[in-house]
Amino acid sequence: MAGIITTLVGGLFNRPRTRADAVSLLTDSALKQVNELQERTAEAEREAVAARAEAAQARQQMRELTGEIDAAVATLRSWRAAILTPGIEIDQLRVMVRDPGGTINGRHL
Repeated sequence: MAGIITTLVGGLFNRPRTRADAVSLLTDSALKQVNELQERTAEAEREAVAARAEAAQARQQMRELTGEIDAAVATLRSWRAAILTPGIEIDQLRVMVRDPGGTINGRHL
């Protein structure tokens, strides 16, 4: 009988501790999940910053390329207009297409 009473008394005293252990376990688990989510969020933010920087760089490159393409198109249009001009001499066209390096279409003449 003493064993039963000891078990009941021990159970009553252990019961709050079991609840406290459960609360502690749940709290620890929740803190662990919060910390993991914070780490994931920080990583996602770093990736977003890097992606924004990369996108800004790509936009700048696109603006530069667009400017170069526009200049090339304007040059080709002026060459076409010159070619279609009646009475133009071949030497005049050669001078027109000569680049500052002294070549004509990449060839030394």
